[in-house]
Amino acid sequence: MNQAYRPERIERAREILVEALKDSLGVHWVLRNKSEAGKVLALEVLFFEGADKEGVFLSDDGQGAVVFYDINDQRWSWSNARRKALLVLRHAGVASVWRLLKYRRMIAATRPKDAMVGFLVGTDRFAKGTKAIFDIHEGMQKLAKSRNLPICLETTQPRVRRLYQYAGYTEYAVRRHPFVDLDIYFFIKHPDDV
Repeated sequence: MNQAYRPERIERAREILVEALKDSLGVHWVLRNKSEAGKVLALEVLFFEGADKEGVFLSDDGQGAVVFYDINDQRWSWSNARRKALLVLRHAGVASVWRLLKYRRMIAATRPKDAMVGFLVGTDRFAKGTKAIFDIHEGMQKLAKSRNLPICLETTQPRVRRLYQYAGYTEYAVRRHPFVDLDIYFFIKHPDDV
C-alpha cells in the first residue's frame, strides 16, 4: 500500500472508491434524491476530506484504495468546503445539515479519541483475486503500528462485518443509524494485536 500523492494516483483512488461504494446506503442516506451525481458527490466529499489529511492510499497493484488517517487530523480545504456546500444545496437540502451533524456527533462519541480511522475501502470491480485487499490490510496495520495507534473501521454491511471479524478486528459497538434502517458496526484492532 502506498500513499497517493500524485494527482493521477489520487484520481485512480477516487475512481475505484466511487465506483465501489456509490450504491452504499451507509454513504448516501443523506441525499434528498438518489441521483447519480448526488451519490458521486457525497463520496467525493468523504474522499477529499481524507485527501486533505494526506490519507488516500492505493494498493501496490493499483487495484484497491482506502481513505485512512489519524482521527485527530483537522486539516481541511476550501475546495472540499465548496463540494460540501454544493452537496447540501443541490442534492441533500439545508435540513440535512442538522442530520449530518447529529450523525457525525454519534460517530465521534463512539470512536476512541486516538486512532487511525479507515472509512472508505474498495477494489476495482474488474480486478481479479484479493491481492489488493490483503495489501491494503497489511499497509494499514503497518502504518498504525508505526504510530502506535489502533485501527478503527465501521461498516453497515453484514458481509463486510464478517470480513472484519475474520481479519482479527474486535467489534466494540453496534449503533442504530439515526436516520435509516441500518446498524453501524464499529471495529478496532490494537497495535499489539497486529
